[in-house]
Amino acid sequence: MEKIREKPVRINKVMELTGYSRSYIYKLTHWKKIPYYRPTNGQLFFYESEVLDFLGRNRQAADYEVSEQADAILNGEKSGNNL
Repeated sequence: MEKIREKPVRINKVMELTGYSRSYIYKLTHWKKIPYYRPTNGQLFFYESEVLDFLGRNRQAADYEVSEQADAILNGEKSGNNL
């Protein structure tokens, strides 16, 4: 898998992007919850796009979205917005 030519970032940038502490980011890497790279067991590197993708996972629908989807189901409408 070839990575798009994107400059890797260090943990300080990940802290800035996420608002997470350094220790929590290390925990996420240990739990294999956030994608990271460690060439030759050296320092950690990340790609900003992957960190942003990580932050965007597991979106929770807002109350009004759930209500709209329920109304559409009850009214027999097909919803193109699968929450």
